[in-house]
Amino acid sequence: MGYNRINTPRVYTDLISQGLSSGWLDLDDITMLQNDDSTAVSLDTGTESDLYDLRPANSVQIAKENQAFYIQLNTKLSTNALAESNYLAILNHNFLASECMFKVELSDDVNMSSNVTTISNSSNHSKLINATQSTISGNTTFIEADENGWTLIKWTTQTTENQYLRITFKDTGGASQNFADDVIIGSIMYGEYFEFPNAPEIGVTTKIDYDGIKLNKSLGGNSYATATNFGQPEWAKTLSWTNSTGADISGYAFNKRTGRINHSIKFNYLSDTDVWSNNSSSIVTSEWFDTLTAHNSFYNKVIGQFHPFLFSIDKDSNTEGDYGMFRLKDKSFKATQVSDRLWSIAFNIVETW
Repeated sequence: MGYNRINTPRVYTDLISQGLSSGWLDLDDITMLQNDDSTAVSLDTGTESDLYDLRPANSVQIAKENQAFYIQLNTKLSTNALAESNYLAILNHNFLASECMFKVELSDDVNMSSNVTTISNSSNHSKLINATQSTISGNTTFIEADENGWTLIKWTTQTTENQYLRITFKDTGGASQNFADDVIIGSIMYGEYFEFPNAPEIGVTTKIDYDGIKLNKSLGGNSYATATNFGQPEWAKTLSWTNSTGADISGYAFNKRTGRINHSIKFNYLSDTDVWSNNSSSIVTSEWFDTLTAHNSFYNKVIGQFHPFLFSIDKDSNTEGDYGMFRLKDKSFKATQVSDRLWSIAFNIVETW
């Protein structure tokens, strides 16, 4: 949509970082292997953990000689409702330059040999940002990126056969081909998004802080400025949160949006079932973990200010500028009752990198 036209917002919280920070998961639960299921993937720069730190500019460079490889997550959640998912985001990639395409699969089978849902099949997902179905013979279940930058897809919430996620990457020329260039990935996000039930109240405030700039005055009275940053750092091949067919436009800093975005948003007259879980002290999945509410699916999953999240001002937007990585600015979750079973909530979020 663009023009900062705030419609119904959507919050993409990350299941991987949440599992790692809580201690439920560790890096041994994430496998990164070549397609022979035994050969390790060699990295030219970065570490595997960098893929899940939610800092897209901190990218990993995967040697092109690896040929086809996959990343597999074991959520260790055998209860289907706990492992529900409906989106995948791959941030700061060079899939056009490296001629890399990918396939997404979900299953309760660690070997992906039975009861597999191929999410990347064209009928099983919706493409939001920079994703095209491959038309290469024998590879029509793969997704290609038309540009370097980032990609986002979503799907109907997977409620069964979802303990394992596998993302397979290979060159568009085939599994036995080297990639055209080293494959770059900044961050992988996966999980279940939370969508607010309606648009916020009129009166949303958006400001752009230039908090990296400090004004100084010399002994002679001259004013001058120093800066620690001008905003988002450039990505490997593009400016942050942009997509481009150019070979490398990361150095075109004059063309980027500077500053740090803040949004102040308020919702009135939300049903209590959209705000609170049925029983926040319960260990029963349907009463606590598996409830799509503002507190549980948003605040609780990012653990307040601890984790950043992907935020869209318009839930199904295909405009890159409607998205960004944010954190909660406030340390607490506060809801005010305005009528019987109706609540208002307000929150402030700030762009992060």
